[in-house]
Amino acid sequence: MKKIISIIMALVMLVTPVNITSVKADQIYNIEKSSQSQITENKIEKLISSQKADIRTGTVKIENKKLESISLPRANYGTINQAATTLKKAMLAHQSTLYVFVKSKSSAADQIYYDIEDKAASVTDNPVEGDYMFWDISNRDVSYRAQKSNGYYLYQFLIKIKYFTTLEQRSLVDDKVNQIIEELGFTSETTDYEKVKAVYDYVCKHVTYAQSLDDEIVFTAYSALYNGEAVCQGYAQLIYRILKQLGISVRVIPGYGKDKTVRHGWNIVKLGDYYYNLDATWDSQLSQAGIRYRYFLKGDNFKDHTRDDQYKNSDFYRNYPMAASDYISDVQNEQSEKTKNSFFENQKTKIKNISKNKIKLKKVKNATGYKIQYSLNKKFKKKVRTIKTKKTTYKIKKLKKGKTYYIRYKAYRNSSEGQVSTDWSKIKKIKTIKRTKK
Repeated sequence: MKKIISIIMALVMLVTPVNITSVKADQIYNIEKSSQSQITENKIEKLISSQKADIRTGTVKIENKKLESISLPRANYGTINQAATTLKKAMLAHQSTLYVFVKSKSSAADQIYYDIEDKAASVTDNPVEGDYMFWDISNRDVSYRAQKSNGYYLYQFLIKIKYFTTLEQRSLVDDKVNQIIEELGFTSETTDYEKVKAVYDYVCKHVTYAQSLDDEIVFTAYSALYNGEAVCQGYAQLIYRILKQLGISVRVIPGYGKDKTVRHGWNIVKLGDYYYNLDATWDSQLSQAGIRYRYFLKGDNFKDHTRDDQYKNSDFYRNYPMAASDYISDVQNEQSEKTKNSFFENQKTKIKNISKNKIKLKKVKNATGYKIQYSLNKKFKKKVRTIKTKKTTYKIKKLKKGKTYYIRYKAYRNSSEGQVSTDWSKIKKIKTIKRTKK
């Protein structure tokens, strides 16, 4: 699988002349620009057709250059799999420079390297590997030299890697993803479909399309989470990162927009036996006009989206069988009132802060209001006061001086099936100040 790469190829033939082809350069980024103007239904076509590509292409240089004083005969030449393991570890550690040594009967050095990279970036169950790791790489420069010995080609690859993010930023992404998953309140009863929709909704709501490409950070999940903006690559990487942690099979898909000249990126996710397309980048832009789920869980014939060739061959379909049709016809109405209520009931509550007799509550999505209870009894068995409020900050009045009060709250939601509530929050206590005589 040909990856997006900038490569410098250098060949130094040490023993026997070898015909080795150069590595083909490809586009580096999946980028599209669009207007952030107010979008209406009749402007959807205009939005898509007006996407502009700002393509950054890699260059290929073939140079005869000696690699930094490494003695080839003493090198430990291994298999492609062993080289891939070394490269993967380096990528995860954000190592910028490394050597790998490969023994092969093939004279195609470019294909050897692509095989190494493909295996290193292969999808696993680990959410920080696979596509998430690969799309955090801005560029790779690869040089090599080779010698032929006893019917084998001994390759020495020098790989220099540039990353979009730092290790610290990657760690911050991990923290934020854990926080988001906790806030979404998934339970053992939550279906994969509900997880995908909740994550998709979150990304569409909290991330906007980046208008400036001056800072390459906009290509990342980090920018989407901490700056609230990204280009399509950042959207897709974030979707991948969260869903992968939730145990859902997902991929980042590079390709083109409507006119097949505009580079673009999106995701596929597995629900049941098949994979479906979703494009949070375009849907997030449409949602500002109340147009939702235009590009959510679509079948193989994904309108205005064309996957790169390696994502539509027989090997790809064997590993990722695409659904022929959309997952559902009307996603806005897919959830029953019962399902919505069940999701609400499992939302988590938390008293964020207490200052004197003023309390601050964690906001619960789709709550009609909040019930605050306080009592001198820790188990709330007697003399319990209940307050209803729609605000997340509330000041409790007329507390007795010099007493310890226990406080808790829960969120409630009014629906056609009646009122439903979350569980009570953890109990907090507050001690009032006793007045002293002068």
